[in-house]
Amino acid sequence: MSQNSSTDIDSAVPEPSRAKSPGALDRWLLSLLQRGFGTAPVGFVLWDGTQSSPPEGPTAGRLLVKDRRTLVGLLVDPELNFGEAYSSGRLDVLGDLASLLEQTYRAWEKEGRNGKSASRFTLRRPNTLRRARENIHHHYDIGNDFYRLWLDEQLLYTCAYFPMPDASLERAQVAKMDHVCRKLRLRPGDEVVEAGCGWGALALHMARHYGVKVKAFNISTEQIRYGRERARAEGLAASVELIEDDYRNISGKFEAFVSVGMLDPYGKEKYTALRTVIAR
Repeated sequence: MSQNSSTDIDSAVPEPSRAKSPGALDRWLLSLLQRGFGTAPVGFVLWDGTQSSPPEGPTAGRLLVKDRRTLVGLLVDPELNFGEAYSSGRLDVLGDLASLLEQTYRAWEKEGRNGKSASRFTLRRPNTLRRARENIHHHYDIGNDFYRLWLDEQLLYTCAYFPMPDASLERAQVAKMDHVCRKLRLRPGDEVVEAGCGWGALALHMARHYGVKVKAFNISTEQIRYGRERARAEGLAASVELIEDDYRNISGKFEAFVSVGMLDPYGKEKYTALRTVIAR
């Protein structure tokens, strides 16, 4: 991050280079990007020093865009491609990163938008069954050793529930599972279906501590394999069935439906489909 104050942001802008000067297309894309960020107090600088500023108020900082690929990426999906470009060195922050992000998100919140809708050119790829499986395979089927480096011992992936500030991550994750189970009002003998079960920790917890039977759906091969191995090793294979299939294929009748931390990956456009699955 370039830790420049607002008074010396302009001095950090690169000198113009005729060899790399953007053409009319790049300047047009820059204008679209600036307009797409709305009232967020962030400006932009292209690789030749060409600048743009927010339409109103002071500028909290500028994003130095080093190539056309980064410029287009910010137009397509600002929230995703900002991080990708920043980490690879194709984009610099001229100003204080934390302050710029905070003020940007506050402005977007007032306008009722978010990082994915900042640009009207955001591409929305339909989350088909095949596309969902490809996404999950790319994200989760990379080997469980990576996730063991930073998750708790049961490989719980969603936010923990800390009953007290000094609780360990492991204790907070167990507290989270109990919190969910209390909300479900589980009773021994209930049949429960879980959509998006991760490595199976919650399904196993519900069966072990609440005496229910669980069918848990997931399309990650690695996660399902791990969960099945745990179920067999812990004597819970008769109570927990881990199914490698998409949640949209769930059928049957159950006393409870549970899905933790999945609304974001489902996507708002799929909320209706999710409601249909639950109703069915």
